[in-house]
Amino acid sequence: MTKSLPEQRYKPELVAPAGNIESFFTALEHGADAIYVGHRHHSARALAANFTLEEIARLREYAHGHGVKLYVALNAIVREDELAGLIGVLSGLAQIQPDGLIIQDGAVARLCRLYFPNLTIHASTLMTVHNRAGVEQLQTMGFQRVVLARELTIDELDHIAASTSLELEIFVHGALCFSYSGLCLASSFYGGHSSLRGRCAQPCRRLYRSGRQQGYLFSANDLSAIELIPRLRKLRLAAFKIEGRMKPASYVAPVVTAYRLVLDAAPGNETEAIVKARQILQEAYGRKPTRGFLVADQHKEILTPHRSGASGKLAANVDWVRGNRMALRLRSPLTEGDRVRLDSDEEMKKAAFTIKNMVLKGQRLTEADTGAVVTVARIAGARRGDRLFKTRSKLGKRLSAAKLRTILRKQTATPAQLGASPSLAREILDKPKSKQGKDQQIVIYLRISQLNLLNVSLHSGAHWILLQATQANLLSLSQRKLPPKNRDRFFWVLPAIIHEKDLDFYHDQVGRFQQMGYSRWVVANWGHLSLFSRPPELLMADYTFNVLNSQACSLLKEMGCQRLILSLENDRDNLRKLVTAVQGLTPLLTVYGWPPLFTSRLRIRGREGYAIRPSGRERLQHRWKAGLTPVRSDRPLCLLNHVPELRKLGVRDFVVDVRGQPLQPQEIHTVMKEVERQHCPQSHSTFNYLGKLL
Repeated sequence: MTKSLPEQRYKPELVAPAGNIESFFTALEHGADAIYVGHRHHSARALAANFTLEEIARLREYAHGHGVKLYVALNAIVREDELAGLIGVLSGLAQIQPDGLIIQDGAVARLCRLYFPNLTIHASTLMTVHNRAGVEQLQTMGFQRVVLARELTIDELDHIAASTSLELEIFVHGALCFSYSGLCLASSFYGGHSSLRGRCAQPCRRLYRSGRQQGYLFSANDLSAIELIPRLRKLRLAAFKIEGRMKPASYVAPVVTAYRLVLDAAPGNETEAIVKARQILQEAYGRKPTRGFLVADQHKEILTPHRSGASGKLAANVDWVRGNRMALRLRSPLTEGDRVRLDSDEEMKKAAFTIKNMVLKGQRLTEADTGAVVTVARIAGARRGDRLFKTRSKLGKRLSAAKLRTILRKQTATPAQLGASPSLAREILDKPKSKQGKDQQIVIYLRISQLNLLNVSLHSGAHWILLQATQANLLSLSQRKLPPKNRDRFFWVLPAIIHEKDLDFYHDQVGRFQQMGYSRWVVANWGHLSLFSRPPELLMADYTFNVLNSQACSLLKEMGCQRLILSLENDRDNLRKLVTAVQGLTPLLTVYGWPPLFTSRLRIRGREGYAIRPSGRERLQHRWKAGLTPVRSDRPLCLLNHVPELRKLGVRDFVVDVRGQPLQPQEIHTVMKEVERQHCPQSHSTFNYLGKLL
């Protein structure tokens, strides 16, 4: 990053999204400094149109011809059987040489370092980098840029930016998630649609009831930091990013225009530019705008449960559905050609369609005003009471996608054949199959968060104890001396989220406990690896590293880990292939527990307890503690009755996780008896094990 420019003239890159060819040209025309696109495979916006390797090559050439950078998002986590295809994609991208590759999976980082070193890698926000320790660690791993978590305040960003020379990028506009990116399991838990693989079904946008309150309890408003741009620019960050690869060009145009206007405003003219920009942003239909986490006292504005979680402007309610027509009571003006989407409380997203054949009292209309009741052709799935949200106004004259592709082909060179030969993938991946000791005795790791359960856990029959390293637990145990035989049987588990203000505390405590002889640790975030003054005797990686493949396992082994708790999202087919491919690392699998489906910095308003879907099928437990809201299902994950099969697959180390449940010490023995019996409660979930991770 250039540090010598005068403060008022320093301009971060404006990075715009393009999920399709129309958005690419729109971002280019409206002033983006860089555009990020996704590959057809391995992108965390799998439902966007995305691009082939040949198209990416042409996009890069065209963008560079206009002085604009092109970044490629390859930021989905990768299954074991997808590694060969990933290597082919990386080989093609290495030939194309985009300006940066936005990644999440450790496999991609490792493959780039060893086989495609000419690729510049950026850490996706899905890597959950939220403090300076994470930035420091990724810099040592060869990353050039980090896209920081959305949950940071301006003060926290300032602190992180002052501590590093690494390029930092933040989101300034677009959708916000209830959970930290990279720590959301809800969509996968309720149907296998992994948000970490770009297939989120958005359970956070649905209607819930908690006590007497009913609303969109987990649905966050949209980030709009336009008025904060002058303050953010003083942090000298590398880039300001706009979210929206699922959005149309009609969204990209006003958003890029608005932020370009403010970034280009001369000193003294910024206030006027912000006023104009806010007017322009009204053309980009979205949820209620909020400054997000950037301003610390604005957190409560992020959640407004009385508002629908749908994106767009409320346009109409469905009055009735008869035959092949349906009636709409307009809540705002509607024009033939507007793009709208049906929405209901039960199903978050329904059909999207363009308004055609609009009729009022027998007369064909091209536009209608608020309050009118018009009829249009019936849309499949529409029901009385459904809402319509306008997501795009009628398009003016604009070139079609086909014509834009023709322009792109005519003005760029045909790239050489892109991709890798199958022999390269075989060379990288064909290793001796691992023998994990299918006939060896199983090993049980009991995971607890309550310090008062430690003593009984040590005598419960579990081979190892995993104790959450909360601040209270660390301070309490620092005043006690455990016998070496007990101390050597448990691991400290570092929390996945360590706020910037708490980082020095954890750094000091890790060093102190290492000096006291505590040599077994579990790391849950890349930043934890930089907290140790010397390598621990035994280091384990938590499931929050989201590992689905052997290349990611190899990277963690190279980082010093000897054991790894595999991703909770694994299905049986992937486990079978993954476990035999792991080399030099002991894989663990969680077979019982209530893992957080959301981990949020937001607090749910009203009484803590359960949030329940109107159907009653989903009950989510939420409690605010230590600055976070973990949200858990009331049904435990349980694979205990599948342990015999898992042993045949090669897994012999199992985690029993009782966090999130206020257990009494005597209840630990009850849990361990069920573990010994390999028995699951009547109501439980197998997560994706018996299904398919999508």
